[in-house]
Amino acid sequence: MSESSSEKLRIGIVGGGKAGRTFASAANASALAEVVTFCTTREKSAREAAKACGVPNWTADYESMLQERAIDAVIVASPDKFHCKQTVMAARAGKHVLCEKPMCRSLKEADQMIAAAKKNKVILMIGFTERYNHPCVDAKRRIDAGEIGTPKMILARRCHSRSVVRGREWLNDRETGGVLSFVGTHNIDLICWFMGRKPRRVYAEMGNLILKDRKFTDCAVMTLKFEGGAVATLYETFSYPAAYPASVDRNLEILGDKGVIKLDFMSQPLTTFSEQGQQLGDSITWPIEERGVKGAALAELEHFVQCARENRTPLTPGESGKLALRIAEAARRAARTGKAIAI
Repeated sequence: MSESSSEKLRIGIVGGGKAGRTFASAANASALAEVVTFCTTREKSAREAAKACGVPNWTADYESMLQERAIDAVIVASPDKFHCKQTVMAARAGKHVLCEKPMCRSLKEADQMIAAAKKNKVILMIGFTERYNHPCVDAKRRIDAGEIGTPKMILARRCHSRSVVRGREWLNDRETGGVLSFVGTHNIDLICWFMGRKPRRVYAEMGNLILKDRKFTDCAVMTLKFEGGAVATLYETFSYPAAYPASVDRNLEILGDKGVIKLDFMSQPLTTFSEQGQQLGDSITWPIEERGVKGAALAELEHFVQCARENRTPLTPGESGKLALRIAEAARRAARTGKAIAI
């Protein structure tokens, strides 16, 4: 593929929030893709997102955007409750789809999305950005090469500052399934990927422990048991202090029978000290450069482009999104019943 504009994958984005704008910025940094239209439920917000990201067109009519022949693919970066309907509509219109995590709100919706993509012969990829993050990619390579032997135990934690919740009234259990579904699916997916298989059973404890003014499960701990006895623990929260220097602090430890791998995304090469205090800039996942966002965000987008161009299954297909959702649902049942749930 050459770098000429005519050969770029032409993308429409639905959703003008952080995720949609990050993908648009990544497209600006890519020689393989361009965003031609932004769509949100309100024309004003669509226009503002398009202007901020240098996108030429905007609309509040999703159906009309799907009818544009100039669009090859759609990035679904809207609130979770719209993911299923918008993905199915895009697939029926013959557009490849990159859908943000969590994939949707139920296994029934996940099946509808997967079926629509298969029936219409389009790519469905789920936005598990961490699988395209170089440290995670390298960890997987080393695991597969046998450097630490067989993985026997994984500890994964993902801790968000409560400042992330401000202004996001839609961040509640009814809309997003709590912290475990909304962002915990990242680590659920990573754990299964590193282990190379799905778990046999899950146990969990969770609750609305700190953000009492919100109907949002803000803290969760989950334990997974795998075939052969391997175990993993996932620790998720949205309740770190607002003054915490990173909006999300995350790390993983993978213990094998011959060694261990540690991933620490809190250790960033860029720290800013100002009147606002200490702040960590993420120079790995979404580092901002002159043309746009690079790092894992760009790698994820370009993987989607290549899969769409070559008609090949992405690293994170719809089935991966469904599995993460299935495990999260089992964890919520485990927390309600106090019993381990078989997967």
